Amino acid sequence: MTDIIESGDSWGSDVAEIEVLGHPCLSFVKRRHHIADLLADGRRFTDRNYLVQGSRRMSFAEHEVAVDRITALLDERGVRPGDRVMLFGANSIEWVVAFWAVIRSGAVVVLANAWWSRTEVDHALRTVTPRYVVADDVRAPLLPDTQERIDFADITSTLEGDAAPAITRPTATEDDAAIVLFTSGTTGLPKGAVLSHRGVLATLQSLALLTRRLPGASSKLPAPSTALLSIPLFHVGGLQQIITPMLAGGSLVFTEGRFDPQKVLRLLDEEQVSVWSTVPTLVSRVMDHMEAVGHEGASSVRTVGLGGSPVGAQLRNKVPRWFPNASRGVAVTYGLSEGGGVLATGIGADLVNRPGSVGRPLPVVTIRIENPDENGEGEILVRSPSVMLQYWTAEERSLEPVDDPITPDRWLRTGDIGRLDNDGFLYVTDRRKDIVIRGGENIATPHVENRLLEHPGVREVAVVGLPHPNLGEEVGAIVVLRDDSTVTEEELAAFAREQLAYFEVPTRWRISLKPLPQNATGKVVKRTVRDEWIAEMSSVSTPSSH
Repeated sequence: MTDIIESGDSWGSDVAEIEVLGHPCLSFVKRRHHIADLLADGRRFTDRNYLVQGSRRMSFAEHEVAVDRITALLDERGVRPGDRVMLFGANSIEWVVAFWAVIRSGAVVVLANAWWSRTEVDHALRTVTPRYVVADDVRAPLLPDTQERIDFADITSTLEGDAAPAITRPTATEDDAAIVLFTSGTTGLPKGAVLSHRGVLATLQSLALLTRRLPGASSKLPAPSTALLSIPLFHVGGLQQIITPMLAGGSLVFTEGRFDPQKVLRLLDEEQVSVWSTVPTLVSRVMDHMEAVGHEGASSVRTVGLGGSPVGAQLRNKVPRWFPNASRGVAVTYGLSEGGGVLATGIGADLVNRPGSVGRPLPVVTIRIENPDENGEGEILVRSPSVMLQYWTAEERSLEPVDDPITPDRWLRTGDIGRLDNDGFLYVTDRRKDIVIRGGENIATPHVENRLLEHPGVREVAVVGLPHPNLGEEVGAIVVLRDDSTVTEEELAAFAREQLAYFEVPTRWRISLKPLPQNATGKVVKRTVRDEWIAEMSSVSTPSSH
């Protein structure tokens, strides 16, 4: 890969305002311009393990050879710059190598949700019209016979082949499309957010700077570390986890199969995992398991990163007990696919001293609050190099157009409600569409959820607005109890009233032991919860609990 720019002095920490796509935007002055150039940074860690999947180990050097081989395979199959290649499979070494090879070939990687139904697959295929779909044997039957594909088995056999011929990477600008990342699709069919090379690298560089992992001309190599991958690679958080090791030199350990707290705990211990970035639900399940079996705690873990859904105070406070060497506490992130992933982050004392905060914006992220109310709350707007270029426009005119959340001067409307304090810390209070309006009073559902999550008997909770003949909406809470909990609706209401205003206390309750429905990123699908509840209300008259 002699055409890939060597690491050298390719990174810097200085930030300046430049023009990005015709509008002023904060940017790193010294930066990479193409995602494939990260492979050169990975050369610094030649013999370290990059990928670990069961008994399989792939070093950084072996990975680069593998990427060469798969890039040559794509070239033989006729993949050309600008073509779309969709990855449709479970987390695996093959998935990661295919990702890098598509990037290296100059094509656009399309990340397909491995949990999609046939309807969603058909929608995505019509939208992005991929040249090929790289699919595993479980997902391949969902593809139409007319769709050209490359099997994961083809990737595996190619990895074991002869050395590949050198492939010259085509030139590309940093604002060219690199990745199509489908939104989680909690409403309607998923939309494909188009991320540029500039955008993906800007987020990576920001996080590397904050964690002191940004390469310098004369800096020492980062110490080896091991991260656990327990979220799907088609999620923006998974994407960030496979590119970060190129700068940090760490190993990425895959979980396999359905999430099993016992297996995850064994992986944490056996692989001496030091970093675990995931969604709150998964960490909570592992801590519950440790408590149930009398485990002493996962002492190897030094960083626990949580994002994707609200992080309650009870969960934050519990982490130090079961991850005793996570000395800086819990790291919390805020972001969204359309923003290129993480937009703000905080850790340790900064969060303890500011309950409810998700930290400060990343170095190249500008956040403003539009039309703030008397409390300073309004819609969160973002301008950053990482903001998506656009949603991928379907070639078929029969498909309905999608709403564009980007303003003419390239501010991203997040749809989230929040505020900034005097020190620049961001507080996310709700999604606009999730606010419950009860008798003219706006109720932030995360505020209610966070309070209920503090109850020791509560595992999960979703607060939604339910139709009410007089008030317009009333507050409903579906609560998933811990296995040994016997808490009642009345006790939960009394617990809520201790800290919530009277109109914020739920007046309808559902108690359950069954986990709440979640999308691929681990977020509770509140629309499903609400719609099912309303459907039951319409068929059976259910009295309110007060």
